[in-house]
Amino acid sequence: MHKLVWLSSYPKSGNTWVRLFLAAYTKPERPGVDINNIDMSLHAGNRDMVDRVIGVQSSDLTAAEIERYRPEVYRQLAAEADEPLFIKVHDRWRQHAEGSAIFPADATLATIYIVRDPRAVAPSYANHYGLSVDAAIERMSDPGNDIHPQTDRLRRQLHQPMGSWSQHVLSWLDQTELPVLLLRYEDMHADPESSFAKIVAASGLTLDSARLSKALAETRFDRLQQQESEAGFKERPRASTRFFRRGEVESWREELTPAQCERIVNEHGLVMRRLGYL
Repeated sequence: MHKLVWLSSYPKSGNTWVRLFLAAYTKPERPGVDINNIDMSLHAGNRDMVDRVIGVQSSDLTAAEIERYRPEVYRQLAAEADEPLFIKVHDRWRQHAEGSAIFPADATLATIYIVRDPRAVAPSYANHYGLSVDAAIERMSDPGNDIHPQTDRLRRQLHQPMGSWSQHVLSWLDQTELPVLLLRYEDMHADPESSFAKIVAASGLTLDSARLSKALAETRFDRLQQQESEAGFKERPRASTRFFRRGEVESWREELTPAQCERIVNEHGLVMRRLGYL
């Protein structure tokens, strides 16, 4: 039953790149990866997926009831799967009110935690949500930061508590129930072959060098940008000018003011230092 591979990250840290790579790697017979043909339902917060599994409309449930149901939803998905099932997660790791983990260990094969320098996350987060950079920095420091409020029961995604950037990182790295492979976005850029080979191995897939190279070539950032320019991208929020914006490692050096950098370091410096960003 250990079939679920959590692809966890704070928003704008490289999660979609990993998902597209896995789509290309696990389906090598396809002529090429299509950014608009990846399964959006395989998202831990997808309401339709939860409704299908529990057999009732989650919009009729309280937030606490949904939290209690979520581990059982994931167990059922694992029971139905006959191969590793990759699920995107932006929630922080946590337990519900009755003390059980939202992301159950008995259904989990692996956890891939993708982290990115928060100085690089901030301008990308701002673009994604249509915010100023200062507002994005504020949100990334807010313990109450989340995706979709509990009061809105008609959205396609459930409420997803994230917390601050530091809280999110520590929630996944310091929990002891799930195995975690930590990958830095910067290392994925510097040595993609090694980084993505680790993802393949952790997920229980057979490592094939030719398939790895092909999948990496298909998901080069310039190719993803070109696809979005030509056909759009269904996961781009309306507030965002484009989803695949720059994809660079240290573009924050020209996008942030010294004062903005200082704010981020003051707020997240302990975790940044732990991860090698300072």
